[in-house]
Amino acid sequence: MFEKKMRIDALYEFYGKMLTDKQNEIMDLFCNLDYSLGEISEIHSISRQAVHDTIKRTEKVLENYELQLGLYKRFTEKQSAFEAVLKLIDEFERTRADALLFEIKEIIKREID
Repeated sequence: MFEKKMRIDALYEFYGKMLTDKQNEIMDLFCNLDYSLGEISEIHSISRQAVHDTIKRTEKVLENYELQLGLYKRFTEKQSAFEAVLKLIDEFERTRADALLFEIKEIIKREID
């Protein structure tokens, strides 16, 4: 459940500007300010169920954007590659093994392409 919430929060960061004003306002309260459904329903003068339905529909919209554009996936892949490079640099600093430099170069080349 926590992983799903983190994913929706990340997708909202990437694609939130593409949402309607209403979707954006509700998702901002839900994702960024961590408001409950009840709190959001009070702010927008709508039912808790309406807030829930809006969030669920918006989650599907965000997932569809990700399916079409893949920005979050590419971001996480790049982030993993940079973390691997940093780990290899740390290892190189300890061992001075030249083979690690080759591995670092290969990761960077792969990410550039």
